Amino acid sequence: MVLKPFISVILPVYNAEQYLSASIDSILEQSYTHFELIIVNDGSTDGSQVIIEHYTDPRIINITHTQNKGLIASLNEAIVSAKGDMIVRMDADDIAFKDRVQKQVQYLLDHPAIDIVGTHAVFFETNINSPMVNWELDLKTITPSSIKKALTWENCMIHPSICMRSEIAKSLLYNAHQKNYEDYDLWLRATATNLNIAKIDEALLYYRVQPNSITQSSIRRGNFYFQKAGVKFRFISNCLSKGKLNLFIIKVFLSTFADLFLGIGKSLKNNKRDSK
Repeated sequence: MVLKPFISVILPVYNAEQYLSASIDSILEQSYTHFELIIVNDGSTDGSQVIIEHYTDPRIINITHTQNKGLIASLNEAIVSAKGDMIVRMDADDIAFKDRVQKQVQYLLDHPAIDIVGTHAVFFETNINSPMVNWELDLKTITPSSIKKALTWENCMIHPSICMRSEIAKSLLYNAHQKNYEDYDLWLRATATNLNIAKIDEALLYYRVQPNSITQSSIRRGNFYFQKAGVKFRFISNCLSKGKLNLFIIKVFLSTFADLFLGIGKSLKNNKRDSK
């Protein structure tokens, strides 16, 4: 009998006491049971640690930071310590469908050419029974070719929906210089290395939208187009520093000019509005 792959679910936590129990419960109640749940409490100042310590499930591994190190450091620490054959991303305010892990594991087993697989999600604010409008770009990008094409322009993946082969995650890790866009940068670097990204064409995650989150607030304060161009330039610089150049990287480079033009247009429009 072939043993089921051992899976590592990585769950970064920072001041998430309001939603944390629902997130942890949704993983512990998965139909697929052969996993470890690595929870990284990144210096929370609320009751998150008390909630984590309430659980006695032996599959839970708790890493606790006395000071906040940031999401990227927490994710990388969890990935490095992961013992699983595959790594599943999860956020502390989201809720996984009961068969999420089972379906993603089976997908990667059935599709050996795929390295990273995401899913769709049900977007909501407070009540999972009152969903928001779905993300159109996510719904349109399923196959590796459609995802690759979209990534030259913008991110089309729901970060906490991802399941990756462990060796891929450990070889790439997240880039500390791409804060708030660390996931987009990861997909760009993976694609530039000829890795394949796909999606299961169904929702397997309840994704909580928090308009006042730190990441969203940071993005809104700046010019999104300039920010996106910056992510791409840093990605391209990283590739060139390693002597890597291919058609995908060139396409990403060319798309940055569109971002810059749109960013200039937005800045001019904002300046004109503010001068009234």
